[in-house]
Amino acid sequence: MISIVTPVFNGAAHLPRTLESMAGQSAQFEHLVMDAGSTDNTVTLAGSFASRYDLRVISEPDEGLYDAVQKGFDRTQGDILAWLNAGDAYFPWTLHTVECVFAAHPEIEWITGLPGWLNEEHGFVLGAQFTPIHLSGLIRRGWHDGNRLGFLQQESMFWRRSLWERSKGAEILRGHGLKRGLASDYHLWRRFAAHAELHTVCSPLAAFAIMPGQLSQKHRAAYCADAGVRAPSARPNRWWMLLFRLYSSFRLSKCVDLNGLKGSRQ
Repeated sequence: MISIVTPVFNGAAHLPRTLESMAGQSAQFEHLVMDAGSTDNTVTLAGSFASRYDLRVISEPDEGLYDAVQKGFDRTQGDILAWLNAGDAYFPWTLHTVECVFAAHPEIEWITGLPGWLNEEHGFVLGAQFTPIHLSGLIRRGWHDGNRLGFLQQESMFWRRSLWERSKGAEILRGHGLKRGLASDYHLWRRFAAHAELHTVCSPLAAFAIMPGQLSQKHRAAYCADAGVRAPSARPNRWWMLLFRLYSSFRLSKCVDLNGLKGSRQ
C-alpha cells in the first residue's frame, strides 16, 4: 500500500486540486490530510472527499510543515511513502505507475518522475527538456541546491518505508542537527542518497503548482540558507546543467521504462 500525507493550513483555496487528483487514483493507497488548525473551511472541505476514497483528516497543532508530515507518517501503514503539498497534484496514472514500478523492481527503493509544474495560464509544463539520471554522490554532497544543479522535485518522490527507517528519515523532518528546518526535504534526499540510488521513471508523476504568495517563494532565501547556499541564484549553473544533461543522455538505459510492466497503462 502507498501512504500519502498532505500538510495544510488555511488551504481551502488550493486543496481541492490536490484532493481531486487523489480521488482519481487507481491503486491501493491511503491519504492523510494533516491540518494545523485552519480557521477557514479546510477541514470541512477535506472531509467532503472522505466518501470518495481512503482519506483521513486530522486537525491538531504542529510545529510546521515537516512536523506535520512526520506526524502523518507515524499514523500510516503503507510500504511506500510520499507527501503532496496542498495545491500540488498527481496525474491519473501516478499511484498505479508507482505501484507497478515497486512491485516489478524489488531492488528499487526510491524513485522520482520527470519534473513538471502547473500554473493558471499554461496548465502543465514539463520542468526539464531531458530525462534526468541522477548520481547518488552528487545528491549526497548537496549539489542539487538550485545553484549548481536544479532542485529535486519533492512532489515526484516515492520511497520504501524500509529506506525511510534505515536512513532515519524522521530525524531529518524533525530538524535534528539542522538549522530552521526549512530545507528538510533537501537534507532528506541527501540522507537517502547515502543508502540508495534515486531511479527516474520515464513519466511525469506529479506537478508543482505555481501560486502567488506560496511558501517556497516567500521563504526562498531562508530555504537556501538552511541548505547551505550563501548566495542563491535565479537558476542553476548552465555549464553544470549541460554536463548533467550530457551524462543523462548517455545513461538513459538507467531510466525505469514503463513498457512491459504488468498492469501499467503508461
